[in-house]
Amino acid sequence: MAFTKTCGQHTEIASNSAVRVTRCSCGTVHLTLIANGVTVRLSAEAFRNAAAGLQIAIDRIDEEASATDATIN
Repeated sequence: MAFTKTCGQHTEIASNSAVRVTRCSCGTVHLTLIANGVTVRLSAEAFRNAAAGLQIAIDRIDEEASATDATIN
């Protein structure tokens, strides 16, 4: 059985219908995917890097959608 360390009190940083981001008293950032309840624990720096990568992916998805829309019209 894996040992899990429990964190302290959480402060909500942001949330919407898809995610909830909190920071616990030890400084760990918790990213919870609401649809399936998965929580990823990250350092603040790792969270920044992950968010930057996700933003790049969003930009590319939006570019592809725009190119498809332009082709259809």
